[in-house]
Amino acid sequence: MVSAWNLDLKAIALWAWLPFLAADFGSLAAGVLPGWLMKRGTGLIASRKITMTIGALCMAGPACIGLATSPGMAIALFCIGGFAHQMLNGALITLCADVFDKKTVGTASGMAGTSAWIGGMLFTLLIGQSADTFGYDPLFAALAGLDLVAAVVLWTLLKDSGQKVPSAA
Repeated sequence: MVSAWNLDLKAIALWAWLPFLAADFGSLAAGVLPGWLMKRGTGLIASRKITMTIGALCMAGPACIGLATSPGMAIALFCIGGFAHQMLNGALITLCADVFDKKTVGTASGMAGTSAWIGGMLFTLLIGQSADTFGYDPLFAALAGLDLVAAVVLWTLLKDSGQKVPSAA
């Protein structure tokens, strides 16, 4: 925001909180949308996959940040990214409990978290070097592309068993 739009710290601080608020709404959507889908007959796993796919599609927003014509547009696209990221994250966290047996869900979640941490660490190094060479625009586009690839992998590898959430008696 400083280098692209010549904004000072005060101008950035005025709007910088909005992507975090959007991320909060994404977390809520990750919890509400699957339940809404299941009430309409969608299976448990399918509801998670649909939620994650919607999040992946929304990541097209931050991929377009390089095309923003104003700081407001850039912040709006960051907000879409925050929403989408947390929507994906919320659905992914609960997916472990949906897929794995209760005796192995902790191990599966731990392994997923460890993999994410290692990937995040390596990706941070890559981003720094890539941003210096290519700028941030290709990185935002790559993130959106990787989320879409992940959605395709999810639909390909994880089959829906038609499992429904037990209703409260």
